[in-house]
Amino acid sequence: MSLYGMDVEGGRRLSKEFARSSQRLLDLSGNLTPLITGVDWHGDDGKRFTQEWMAYRSQLIAAGHALAAASSAVQRNVDEQMAASTTAAGSGNPPVLDRLLDAAVGEAGDLWDASGKVTSLLAGTASTMWNLAQDLAPLPVGNLMDAEENRASRLGDFVNMGWGWLTSGEPPSITQLVSNGVLFVAATLNTAATVTSFGFHNPHLMDDGRAVAGEPIPLSVGKPGTADVNGRPVTPVPSTISSVLAATDAAYADAGIAGTEDTGIRITTVDKPGSPPAYIISIPGTTRWMPDGAANPTDLTGNLELAGGNLSTAAQAVRIAMEKAGIPQDAPVMLSGHSQGGMIATALASDSSFTDRCNVTNVVTYGSPVDSAPIPASIDVLALQHAGDPVPQVDLADATLLPGGSITTSRDNNALVVTLPNPDIDPGFAGISYHDSYRYVDSVAQQEAGGPIAQYSQKESTQQFLTSDAGQVSSTVSNISRKQ
Repeated sequence: MSLYGMDVEGGRRLSKEFARSSQRLLDLSGNLTPLITGVDWHGDDGKRFTQEWMAYRSQLIAAGHALAAASSAVQRNVDEQMAASTTAAGSGNPPVLDRLLDAAVGEAGDLWDASGKVTSLLAGTASTMWNLAQDLAPLPVGNLMDAEENRASRLGDFVNMGWGWLTSGEPPSITQLVSNGVLFVAATLNTAATVTSFGFHNPHLMDDGRAVAGEPIPLSVGKPGTADVNGRPVTPVPSTISSVLAATDAAYADAGIAGTEDTGIRITTVDKPGSPPAYIISIPGTTRWMPDGAANPTDLTGNLELAGGNLSTAAQAVRIAMEKAGIPQDAPVMLSGHSQGGMIATALASDSSFTDRCNVTNVVTYGSPVDSAPIPASIDVLALQHAGDPVPQVDLADATLLPGGSITTSRDNNALVVTLPNPDIDPGFAGISYHDSYRYVDSVAQQEAGGPIAQYSQKESTQQFLTSDAGQVSSTVSNISRKQ
């Protein structure tokens, strides 16, 4: 008789491997501590590093205990499966077998979820430990580690594309292939230059580095086009869709100002009586075009990362800024972005690890390519595009080269795409003047009294973010940055 449920031998092996990995992590946390605390390192930097290590050690210990718990859970399922299979074999009662099979499937699902959480925790811990080692290493070694890590990450992008193809049945788009190909070539050149210089020079060409975000800085809320006492443009009251766009446009002015030296995102809180606070995240687009991996993450590298279907450092920095702002996990969130900011918004909305922790209900983009973002249908998406703006077309309508050589186009989400008339201006080269953020604010203000924009603004999900009462609104700005 065949065995229903778990392969017990495979389960035993998995339990043992979890137990071995648990012990390795616990040993590592214990062995490294005396080495680190024993380093003769005085001053504020030494104290801060020791404190940070203690936080990392706690993560290692937590991961070790999580693996030990997973080992026990697997072994428990093995024991239960053996007992159930033995009982079922002697009874010959099909309903009992059905119940056992259902129970095994349920347990397997729970175990899969637990394993996913453990894997995520381990991946985060491994990344933290690698970054710690890189920061501690002498300059040549740290540069070599950084260059090789970047190249391995680029190879991982191709693995992810392949995995997506296997799981969804859809090959990578042409834009994804080209973007990730350019990033991989740049990473290879970085490694070659770093090795040639014996580790003393890493050019960081298109190296997206690590995400950094600052603490939220309070902003004034009021009439668009005015400035607060610190010289920053005030955040408009989000009474309409065009005012939501105006807040994103205002965020462009935050780059280069003290506290947001690299670039900034704005977080607007709408607190209506009788409703939970709702949060609008305003994300500006590209503010720097150099490919040198400098501190500003909304640059050419960030564009290529997002076009390749990856979560850029700028996108990760937005997530960190939201966490520092203390946005509750169940609070409704609207992501609003222009150009690269819209790509960041759709990338975050498409990332299950982000939406599992953040209740994204709405996305509003303008001047952004959104066709390739697999945003869940549960999120209401409004994508605004000027008819002549070339930027929303850079994803080539999700054009995909099929194995047979034919090309197909499609859209990977249910976004409401609204094409706006071009502004009555000189279009500039290839229509690029139609891409200006403030032009979109004006166009939407002229079009939002009726039609699809008005219908979107009347949605129940959208209404929780709109108010004409400035007393219900507060706003902050947070720096987002990149560290190499």
